[in-house]
Formats: sequence, structure tokens, C-alpha cells
Amino acid sequence: MAVRMFKANGPTHIEFYQKTASTDFAFDEPVCFTTTGRLIAYTPGAVQPVLGLCKKAVASTDSDYASTTRIPVEVGNQDTEYLFDASTTAAALTDCGEFVDYVAATRSVNVGVSTEDDVFVTQFISTTLVVGKWARRVVSNNLNTAFTNA
Repeated sequence: MAVRMFKANGPTHIEFYQKTASTDFAFDEPVCFTTTGRLIAYTPGAVQPVLGLCKKAVASTDSDYASTTRIPVEVGNQDTEYLFDASTTAAALTDCGEFVDYVAATRSVNVGVSTEDDVFVTQFISTTLVVGKWARRVVSNNLNTAFTNA
């Protein structure tokens, strides 16, 4: 199973970013940045938002596995919609307009759970397929935390 771009709703493009060394990546796997600015597979509930979908599989047998080489990432926009498999709980029309959890192990969503609220469901396709947008998270840059008005 994989996450697929369903409807671009605007421009999408490929960008290249350094991957985290000694880390596996699957084709079409959602990725985000680590605190050091390298790519890593998205973890449900992560503070960093999904950047896009990895467009190059990286395995431990690859010659650049232990390096921080740049890999392609398909980046959408705030309106890009993705097709998700609903793997744990059967999807229903009532899931539209709801936040659901992403399941990294199967690269799918669990429409029966909304603990992490990773994906906003926009369309019901079938009991095993839904369309949704990645939830946008705000990451604080801790600017002005020591500011005083003295």
C-alpha cells in the first residue's frame, strides 16, 4: 500500500533534499524534516508537517545508504489531496470532514481513530479508500522567548 497524489489542485513539483544517513525510504512514502534538516519518514503525530512523497526508494543494500545524499520529493501545495488506503477500520461517508490517524507501518489511515489527527478526510471513495489532505502543523521557532518589556 502507498499514499498517492490524487488531485494536485494547483502546482506540484519535485525538490531534492538530503536524506538521513542509514535510513530506509520507500517510494511514495510521506517524508518530513528532522530537527537537523534532513529527510526522514513521517511518524504519526510528529510535530513537523509532511513535506511530500519520497520519489526514490533507499535500501540498506544501496551504495549511498550510509550517506546524506539528496533524494527527490514530490511536493504539493496546501490544497493537494492524496489517496489513502483505509486499512484498520472500514471507511464510511461519515468520515468526510473528520481528522483521522496515519498508520506508518502500512502507509494507510485508520478512519476509526483520531488521536494524532494526521489527515483531514475530504472524500469517500470506498470502504478501503479515502481522499484527504495532510494536517498542517505549526512548528514554533522559539523566537522572542526571552523577550521582556523592561
